[in-house]
Amino acid sequence: MNRTTTRWTAVIAGLALVLGTAGCSDTAQDGGAVTLKWQTYSQERLEFYKQAAAEFRKEFPNVTVVPETLTEDDYKQALPLSFRSKTSADIFVYTFPTAGDYFELSDVLANGWAQPLDSTVLPADFRSRFRDTSNLMEPIYGNNGKIYTVPRPPSTGAIGYGYMYFNKDVIAKAGLAQSIPQTWDEFTAACQAIRDKAGASCFAQPMQGPDEIDRLLIPFMSVNMKGYSPGRPSLSSGLFTQTTDPQFVAGIRYLRSLYEAKFAFPGRYDKTAARQAVANGQAAFYFDGGWMSSVFLGTFKFTNFGVALPPAKSASAPGGYLGRIGQGPPLPETFISAQSKHPKEATQFLEWMTRPDGWYTQHFHENGFDILPWADPAKVANWLPADNPTRDLLPLDPKVHVLAPQPALKCPDLAKSEALTKVDSIQENWVASTIGQYLTNGGDWVGMAKPIEDKQNQVFQDALKAETGKGLKVSASCFAEPSWDGLTAFAYAAK
Repeated sequence: MNRTTTRWTAVIAGLALVLGTAGCSDTAQDGGAVTLKWQTYSQERLEFYKQAAAEFRKEFPNVTVVPETLTEDDYKQALPLSFRSKTSADIFVYTFPTAGDYFELSDVLANGWAQPLDSTVLPADFRSRFRDTSNLMEPIYGNNGKIYTVPRPPSTGAIGYGYMYFNKDVIAKAGLAQSIPQTWDEFTAACQAIRDKAGASCFAQPMQGPDEIDRLLIPFMSVNMKGYSPGRPSLSSGLFTQTTDPQFVAGIRYLRSLYEAKFAFPGRYDKTAARQAVANGQAAFYFDGGWMSSVFLGTFKFTNFGVALPPAKSASAPGGYLGRIGQGPPLPETFISAQSKHPKEATQFLEWMTRPDGWYTQHFHENGFDILPWADPAKVANWLPADNPTRDLLPLDPKVHVLAPQPALKCPDLAKSEALTKVDSIQENWVASTIGQYLTNGGDWVGMAKPIEDKQNQVFQDALKAETGKGLKVSASCFAEPSWDGLTAFAYAAK
């Protein structure tokens, strides 16, 4: 055996030990007793998972669930190796498909990693317990009438992008405590009052990394134009036309007026500095996602903050919104290994875990981890810790977020397309860096944006044409949903 072979044998043996020496539980049966290995990379939740496993055993005394966690990087390397060495866990998570979101099931089926849930132990209403999934529609959650996965908490929703945070002390000094701005004119007037009365900057937003400007653009632009999706083709045209869309142009020019008036916290800084400026009272507002409810508390020990909706162009929000922040169905996440010898018991655990009023659901929220896609929104607030600011996000969520069309679900062959990748590779962060330049220095926005769009569309259409010639069913129309109003939930067809 050569030195290279010896080294790889050691690596495989070491990872198998990390994954669990028994792998899928083929030796854990004794008078009906079953042991299931459940593996994730959420290390901060390991103690909770152990509690859940103990609670599950009270109802299913013959089944022992053993949760295991790795760091995310280690997990990504270990997972495929565990299948090759036939030591995979009975229940595993998969959230990093190479083709992009909503191709998780395609990936695991192509790899031969998953088997369907055992329908004989599922209640009749199992499919309907998952919001915004069209009863676990195919091809996201199932194949040929069989359910293969349960979804994870959505990446948007209450914990996603969409909010305007503010320092309550600064707002009070400016005389705005009872009148958080809801329109562009109100926001401009508030900025002036904050500078004149509170001696602070109106807002702080990072632009040190070109893509950091999305922390401002996603909340602001999504509610001020129809179907905004950063860095992607327009839902109106299916081509790269968003940045010259009249609604976007109006929005970016308004934002430029704020920078021109020097209402922004000065300098070129990262997200940490922007957040610190608000926590310190040097700036009043900060735009970002729902995660800031815990970040302000945990990282900056800042508690005196509030959260509101982004301003609309004219009428009071949300009635004056032209669009909302689009989100897709909850992403698939948890699967039963094709190598597991206990799919029935693994299914029983997944069914128990996803009961809308069950122990797992209630205590998951009591720990403040996230908002589960099978929980009753009306009850979540009752379960969240009393001091958890996520409570403040729950009533805002449906006013700022909406279920939106997803090209990947319309055209599954996009899993094999490289058209968007080729557009992204023209110049890294081209659009974001140009927006940052415009906000800082001004200029003719349409004149700056049009040449970028022209180049993007040339590369995009050439790539799609070449892929169509090779038999892929892809086109610009995959990305177009011109009839969608940007405000009401998109109706996905259930299969």
